[in-house]
Amino acid sequence: MKDLSYYELRAFLYPREKERCSTFKLSELEQIWFCTQKNVKRKMKKFEAEKLLAYEPGRGRGNASAVRFFLPFQEEIEAAVKKCVDQERMDDLIHLLQLPIPKSWVANISEEILALFGLQSKSQSKDVLRSIFRNELTSLDPAKASITFESYLIQQLGDSLVTYDFESDTIKPHLAHHWVVADNHRKWSFYLRKGVRFHHQKILKSEDVLYTFNRIERGSPYYWMIEEIENIECPSPFIVTFRLSRPNPFFARYLSTHNLAILPSDVEFDDSEWIGTGPFRLKERSEKKFALEAFDHYFLERPLLDEVEFWNVPYAAARQISFHIEGVQESQEYLEKEEVEVGFRFLAFNFKRTSIVHHPSFREAMYHLLDVKQMYIDVGRPEPIEASSYFHWKSESRQRETSEIPRLLEESGYEGEELALYSLDYLRAAEEAQWLIEKAARYGVNIHHVPFRISDFYSPELDQNGDLLLMGEVASHDHHLSFFGAFKNDALLFRRLLGKKHLEKIDGWLDCFKKEETAEGRQAWIDQIEDHIKENNLFLYMNHPVKKRAFHPMIQDIQFVSFGNVDLRKLWIQ
Repeated sequence: MKDLSYYELRAFLYPREKERCSTFKLSELEQIWFCTQKNVKRKMKKFEAEKLLAYEPGRGRGNASAVRFFLPFQEEIEAAVKKCVDQERMDDLIHLLQLPIPKSWVANISEEILALFGLQSKSQSKDVLRSIFRNELTSLDPAKASITFESYLIQQLGDSLVTYDFESDTIKPHLAHHWVVADNHRKWSFYLRKGVRFHHQKILKSEDVLYTFNRIERGSPYYWMIEEIENIECPSPFIVTFRLSRPNPFFARYLSTHNLAILPSDVEFDDSEWIGTGPFRLKERSEKKFALEAFDHYFLERPLLDEVEFWNVPYAAARQISFHIEGVQESQEYLEKEEVEVGFRFLAFNFKRTSIVHHPSFREAMYHLLDVKQMYIDVGRPEPIEASSYFHWKSESRQRETSEIPRLLEESGYEGEELALYSLDYLRAAEEAQWLIEKAARYGVNIHHVPFRISDFYSPELDQNGDLLLMGEVASHDHHLSFFGAFKNDALLFRRLLGKKHLEKIDGWLDCFKKEETAEGRQAWIDQIEDHIKENNLFLYMNHPVKKRAFHPMIQDIQFVSFGNVDLRKLWIQ
């Protein structure tokens, strides 16, 4: 296969190509190849010697050089992809897919790409799952991670003291096999399993629990989980006791989360060399690839898959890929799994900025304007599951009155000032943003769109410059803990954007929520909070996302876990 830098050259010059000819300055190629001008000239002469192009250096200092390519770029890309597939050169394939090439080309070669994803049997004794992720990874530190995919990966690598069982709505033993609660839920003692190994073979002890909790410092988005802990005692290597400043029956639910996955005390945490006790260990991490391998010494049942590879694939290619098995004929029927996510899409208002969104009448006008069912009709999507709650089983369709919008805007004193609408740089989010901008413009509301990458989610730019934000919130399998955390996590938008008086009121209700010992008692406080949000339009509920995936019938025990993802511990091939 040709040097990958040749394809970088072609992708860079393609927008200015005319009949396969283009001009450029050497300084431009220095930047895309990260090399000196001398090395740029060497590369160009090398490509010319390989009969890939005809190169004419610029005459005189600063003058443009010229190049003529011998083959169409699309033809070369398709041939290169097929070669990568034939030779299973995943690194090179992902490099090619990340080039700025037309999306239609990806569609033409999607079948070849698809052949490298799904369950692969590299030998009779080794099963490997290849899947994808579309965005660069952010932090995998349990004390910081607040993005769904990163949270999912942490769950594969680490374990918490206890786990939450959705079916029974109870806490179950995990790294701790037993616990005792005393002093009206102020004292919690946990008894650790013996012989549990970390990935680097250290045996789990109470000192590791102490180290893990001491890492959660003020400023961490999860400080709320440990702020009531007065002290932690380790009376023996396999006993750890937490003493709280006040009663908290909900405390064990905190301890079940992946954000409190226990880390070893003898090595400094490094998310590029993640060490935990989880069912998978980190095999490889790069910009293109995140690879896991089964941990043979896992204290519970070993995963049935041997390896899992996640490859960073651009959105256009990612849409073509599903879970399947290599060599399957197209005539074989796929099983489609569909699940309504516990969570919702929403439009947030930024109360931390001085703008018209503080006026209740403006927010009410936006409520009547944002008709998600009409949006889906207009952009050509199937009918959505309209949201009026965090939980889809509680949501109901709500009436919109567009005739009220002019009066409400006048009442608010809106005078045409421009508002910044931030959304992720996904196609669907961009469609929704554009629909909202056009609908708002009919009523004289001036909005401009600012797309951002998921890697910029933690950036203060959103808080400082955004007036409106389109985003989504997804629950783990512990729905009540997810609801609680959505309003307590400093990294998430509700905490970042809601006004002080609103947060104080919600915090008061959440304090009552966590003192309840029954799900019914907690649900009553959730209802109170959601009613307050809807009465004041603090943010606008849109819809509940539906996830669809296609699996070949030979893939067995497909189960969904937190955040609507597949349970990798149970997946296997028949």
